[in-house]
Amino acid sequence: MNRNFKTLAASLLAGCMLLVSAQAASFPDVDANADYAEAIDYVSKEGIIVGDSNGNFNPNQTVTRAQMAAIICRMLGETEGMEKKEDFPDVPTSHWANAYISKAVELGIVSGYKDGTFGPSSNVSYEQAVTMIVRAIGESENAQESGGYPDGFLFVAKERGLLVGLSKEKGVPLSRSDVAILLYNYYIPEFMRG
Repeated sequence: MNRNFKTLAASLLAGCMLLVSAQAASFPDVDANADYAEAIDYVSKEGIIVGDSNGNFNPNQTVTRAQMAAIICRMLGETEGMEKKEDFPDVPTSHWANAYISKAVELGIVSGYKDGTFGPSSNVSYEQAVTMIVRAIGESENAQESGGYPDGFLFVAKERGLLVGLSKEKGVPLSRSDVAILLYNYYIPEFMRG
């Protein structure tokens, strides 16, 4: 019976992966053959990263720190009952992402710069995005023990398989497709793909 269960589970997993592949690239600006097509399809269907009002995903558009805070909150399902706060002088309560940033601060996912600002319109760098995701998945302690910011967080991300398909350097801004790949690697590890 155990053997039959394993066969059934493998068949179901393979069928699910074919279904995901067949449905990839539901945006007109995402080529179905692009390396990031399945990742974009997954995160958009989960409501983590959404398209624009024209129905495009804009895969090459860089992600800001404010957008990354919103992505992380949606990833964690932390979007209900968010409060606007004055955590940073450059993120007034009128800023569209104020509540997301405040929630991400509350959860210990993001912090500001040494001068007390957050830089909501600044591009999120490779190491900043990876750090936010590693914190979001509860691996901060391991990252601190492995060298802290940024190298410890990058090390943990690599060990967890989050960096598969990305070859970025510290300081490089991440695109929407890059962030989709990071998240997809967390939700659907490489060994589970077809």
